[in-house]
Amino acid sequence: MRRIITSLAATLLIVFFLIFFVSIKANAQSDTQRVMIPGPVPQNAGFDVIVKLNGDLVYGLVKEVGPLFITYQRTDIPDGPIYSIPRNEVYVISYRNQVKDYINGEPGNIPGISQQYPNAPRYINYKNKNLFKNSNLTVGLGFLRSFSKVENVKNYSTSSSFPVLSFSYEVLYQKNIQIGVELGFGSHKFTNQQFSSYDSTNNNISLKENIFGLYVYGRYFLTSSSSRLQPYILAGLGITSSNILSQNQISFTNDNTQVILVKSGSRATGLGITARVGAEYYLNDQLQLFLDAGVGLSVIKAGVSININNEKH
Repeated sequence: MRRIITSLAATLLIVFFLIFFVSIKANAQSDTQRVMIPGPVPQNAGFDVIVKLNGDLVYGLVKEVGPLFITYQRTDIPDGPIYSIPRNEVYVISYRNQVKDYINGEPGNIPGISQQYPNAPRYINYKNKNLFKNSNLTVGLGFLRSFSKVENVKNYSTSSSFPVLSFSYEVLYQKNIQIGVELGFGSHKFTNQQFSSYDSTNNNISLKENIFGLYVYGRYFLTSSSSRLQPYILAGLGITSSNILSQNQISFTNDNTQVILVKSGSRATGLGITARVGAEYYLNDQLQLFLDAGVGLSVIKAGVSININNEKH
């Protein structure tokens, strides 16, 4: 009986060790199951890599780097549709020719990319302006008069006027802020007719006002994006001058042959304020159009701005 119990115990012990060994082997096979890990992306794999600000990577062939969107084509669908990513979500583009184009990061555009790699899409940073290296020359025409030193000017009608012609030179002071000097001049003509029953006279009054202004101003761009349309506000102080030539032709109603001509002139100089709100539209990195409105020598002003000493990139 004792031998039977001993044999049974030995048998159970052997079965236990077999079960334990099988379970360990099964777990070991499960834990050591091989997982495929992709290797590093080849340097010249024939596609571009778009690195987004959130760390995502997009592989494809970049078609265009525009002011608002970056378009690309997937490499796994060569003849497929064109996809787009908002430009403000992209940090850098690594092209298949090993050129890196930083969109929303440093160090910015690498000089000489367009010359060294003419087939790579070109990114124009419209707000990248360095002091005196990238300055603007602006020419504008002002419409609708704003500045006048004529007393009771509302009682006169405008017979004709020469649009205010202005010239400005601007440099970058700091990010989004440019300072400049503006020189403007123009002329206005006013007429008024008055009848006096007391002495039976007609007064035909004509005025010509030549205006001049010299302002120092600051222009603040409201956005830091690379959009072609850049809204801004402008404010400044300066010196204004008004030269008024007056001619009064007096005729008598009871005697048309008698006419008296009175001529006079006056000049006024003082401080002036300019404050305007408008926007620039970038045709390219050299030429911009602008339109603004406010106070100054004119109410509405439109013109063109040209980048001089522009840094090539």
